[in-house]
Amino acid sequence: MTNGETADCRKMQSIYFGRVVMGIGRFLGAGSALALAMTSATVQAQSANDEGAATARDDSDMIVVTASKTGAQNIQDVPLAIQVFDGDALKERNISNIGDLVSAVPGAQEGFRQSNGARFYNLRGSVTQNGDSPIGYYLDDTPFVVTNFGIAPPVRFLDMERVEVLRGPQGTLYGQGSSGGVFIFHTRDPDLNDVNLAFETEASHTRGASQLNYGFAGAVSLPIIEDRFAVRVSGGFSRDAGYADAYFGEFDGTPDQTDVNEARNDDLRVVALMKPTDNLELRAQYWRFRPRQDFTGFTSSVDPVYFEDTAGQDSFSNGDFTLMSFTATLDLEPFTITSATSNLEGEFGINIPISPAGFFSSQFKPEMFAQEVRVNSNGAGPLHWLVGGAYQNGSGPQVNALQIPPFVDINADNDTLTENWAVFGEVSYELFDGKLIPLAGIRTYHDDRSFKDGTGVVPTKADKETWRLNLTYIPSDSLTMFVSASTGFRPGIVQSRVQVESLELAGVPAAVALEPESSTNYEFGLKWRSPDNNLNVGLNLYQLEYTNLQTSVTGGIDGVDGFANFGDATTKGIDLELFWRTPLEGLNLSFAGNINDSEYDTVNETIAAAQPLLRPGARLINTLGNNLRFDANYAGEIANDLEAFGNFSVSHSGDRLQADGIIADPYELVGLTVGLRKGDWELALFGNNLLDERGPTFVGDSGPLSGSGPTPRTIGLRLRMASY
Repeated sequence: MTNGETADCRKMQSIYFGRVVMGIGRFLGAGSALALAMTSATVQAQSANDEGAATARDDSDMIVVTASKTGAQNIQDVPLAIQVFDGDALKERNISNIGDLVSAVPGAQEGFRQSNGARFYNLRGSVTQNGDSPIGYYLDDTPFVVTNFGIAPPVRFLDMERVEVLRGPQGTLYGQGSSGGVFIFHTRDPDLNDVNLAFETEASHTRGASQLNYGFAGAVSLPIIEDRFAVRVSGGFSRDAGYADAYFGEFDGTPDQTDVNEARNDDLRVVALMKPTDNLELRAQYWRFRPRQDFTGFTSSVDPVYFEDTAGQDSFSNGDFTLMSFTATLDLEPFTITSATSNLEGEFGINIPISPAGFFSSQFKPEMFAQEVRVNSNGAGPLHWLVGGAYQNGSGPQVNALQIPPFVDINADNDTLTENWAVFGEVSYELFDGKLIPLAGIRTYHDDRSFKDGTGVVPTKADKETWRLNLTYIPSDSLTMFVSASTGFRPGIVQSRVQVESLELAGVPAAVALEPESSTNYEFGLKWRSPDNNLNVGLNLYQLEYTNLQTSVTGGIDGVDGFANFGDATTKGIDLELFWRTPLEGLNLSFAGNINDSEYDTVNETIAAAQPLLRPGARLINTLGNNLRFDANYAGEIANDLEAFGNFSVSHSGDRLQADGIIADPYELVGLTVGLRKGDWELALFGNNLLDERGPTFVGDSGPLSGSGPTPRTIGLRLRMASY
């Protein structure tokens, strides 16, 4: 929350997720039975076949990941809750940004959407829009960090090679704390030998809009010195037509303005790749993205979609981010050294009209310098290790203004500064010819952080050690099982003095700088595939325990909420992933889902008395009860190298309990893509939200239909060409 925010804006930023729909106990039992059944089936298959027959498969089907930072690995062998999304497959599934992606990640949720440039996510846990992000975001090897305001990078999947998603604490692998998980975006490298070209253009129509959406994107890769130096340039723009109306006063059925929430997005990426020698790679990258939107993601009603009481004033929520990075990788055969340096500068924020002539404006201007160095072992020997260090120095200035003529004129600027470092590492050793692999990792972190405003500076320090222990059992190429225990850490939220005053008036103990939040994750994981690799199953059972949980609580000043450390909580859940290459050639079915049960264990008695929702045994606010996604994909040749392809998807998000006690109903989104492909060219017809689900997915304070919801039904055409 920001100083001086209006009641509507503050209430919008205190909205949270949903109610648990079923108990976890019977699913834990079912999950254990499934694990035993798969183990038994694998043993029987090995006994019934000649040596090696049970593990026969086509190596071209292997999914390679690099998330463990010890070289490329087959995803089957990685003892982590991990998913990989191929860049081309993302397009066929109509996944073009992180907001689309979370529907396919078990336990992932969007906690809040301020605009198309400021969105907040989490994995397996509670989301707060203030504080450092519980998810680590890496653009290739460099982190994307906005101090004390954990937004996701507004990256579009324009030139994406693959996305890797790790669930659970990952601080012993990555310099960024990553207490909830990590999203790693791997972009396409320049080609050192060949010229590559790619472009796509699309046009679509959204229900309720009077104009078309359109966009264009392209990429070109040029080798300058064969085998040694190449450059890749990619970028694009898109414009989504507005579909919401605006009323200068209250809703009366005759809008004063139409199509007011137009959104625009453009980005440019330039990458230079140099290999002076065969074992040294240098990579420099410039990336700029500009998400812009008229008005915000919250409306007075989602069906019909409109804003009211605007008094004819403009509203916007814009962003402008520039990330520059330089990565050097030196392969010395026994080990590899990687250095990643980056600098992020940005500006984003909102401007909200207040009838009849006022406004609230909050602009963020983050800066972050980051340096990571890693050394990891190479080779096929039994010992594998990684050590690394990270340094960050950044700030998160906020420029806040509230004006309601003739009497209110408030400027409440502030800043959060941080200088932190971490040392981290992991080591593992293969026993019994690689069938049993113990692993241990540790991270130590130090942070000097301070809050600064016109009245002074409040400094804080934090020192924290986190760790991970893992034991992996691989009885065959078809089965991998692991058990792990790991700890996570999130720096304390820094909030304004106005918020502290509001909480104290409500009887809630509060401070400008909160105590850090800690978590411990216990997990059992299983990955099984059939001997022919046509059926793949992933199962994860986890218990996540929070200590000193940081959560939004209602303040005593109308519309001014804040954050407090108030107690402990436990989350239990099941992640399930299925992939089936069916007997019908070209048809694949996939499923990813999560069931999550969470509750408060202990709560500060003073807070429990003032906040009825925050009590022992109550459901954890802002935590999704369940989510799932089903996909059916088809690709097959129909004539003369002409291929037909298609995707049908259904995603479900469970109900959500918000901080104000309102429950947002569950909802489903249906999508469809059908197209033709010949050589490097493809043409596709796509539809998003075909059932025209409106929500709201987050309920506002202006009525049961206020808040935010999915984009209405959108249908369009896309033309693509890719020579790589």
